[in-house]
Amino acid sequence: MYFVGLCGLNCSGKTTVVNHFKDNKDFGALSLSDMIREELRSRNQEISRNNLRTVGNELRENYGSAVLAERVIKYVEKQTEKKNWVIDSIRHPSEAQVFIDSKYPFLFIKIDCPIEQRYKRALSRKRGEEESISFEEFKEKEDRELHSEKEYSQQLLKTFEKANITIVNEAGVEELQKKLDLAIEEFTKKLKNKDNN
Repeated sequence: MYFVGLCGLNCSGKTTVVNHFKDNKDFGALSLSDMIREELRSRNQEISRNNLRTVGNELRENYGSAVLAERVIKYVEKQTEKKNWVIDSIRHPSEAQVFIDSKYPFLFIKIDCPIEQRYKRALSRKRGEEESISFEEFKEKEDRELHSEKEYSQQLLKTFEKANITIVNEAGVEELQKKLDLAIEEFTKKLKNKDNN
């Protein structure tokens, strides 16, 4: 069993990547945000982007920066079907480090995409506050998220630094899938070579 972790900015295509692994590669799929959603449901709070960010930061502050990743690994280890897992929404370097330090092989992929394309995707999703956001507001919001230095807040830039590879998603789904397949092929080849040595 191994993990593929994903990081990237909003609307970069991480969900498309998750679906590719889930539907075409028979991976299990989890998001660190799933752990926050569980928490929000237990509190009867709305599952919004703002609440996910706020409660995620609160959980990190109360239980440590890596709490969401730790909960994901515990969840996976309880599953009877042992398969590979794709993990989305890794937004803090400590979360990435939990997977890096675990006993399971880990490939950490940053999904990148030009901001103009991501803005168009945000508008087409029509999710709450993103429905009528201007390009300038979208960019400002992203800059705030990127440059938070609080220990328990999202630290995207530092998280991106831990990625093994960056895949640029700007030429359509088919091209993205080819890049992902190549990355997995190279990763599994290295694992086999390591096992044989």
